[in-house]
Amino acid sequence: MITEITKAQLLTFRLGQLRNDGRATSAQISMAKRNNVDMALKVCREARQIHGAMGISNEYSCMRHMANLESVVTYEGTHDIHLLITGMDITGNPAFK
Repeated sequence: MITEITKAQLLTFRLGQLRNDGRATSAQISMAKRNNVDMALKVCREARQIHGAMGISNEYSCMRHMANLESVVTYEGTHDIHLLITGMDITGNPAFK
């Protein structure tokens, strides 16, 4: 869990540096957003499983965090839209107009 969180933090930190230098692209930012939301969901699911039945209670906040992340994916379409942006960056062919 900590390794994935640290990788996401380093990715975000580096993109922040590139952004400050004016060198970050929108495709890089989309890829990082997609990766980090997906990683956070996986970490929340793992934390919920570690807590067992208590993971869905109000005593631990992992279920609340997971619900918040799911809502971001749902209302923004983050996973699919960022995948389309990444695909366009790689192939040069937009899958949407």
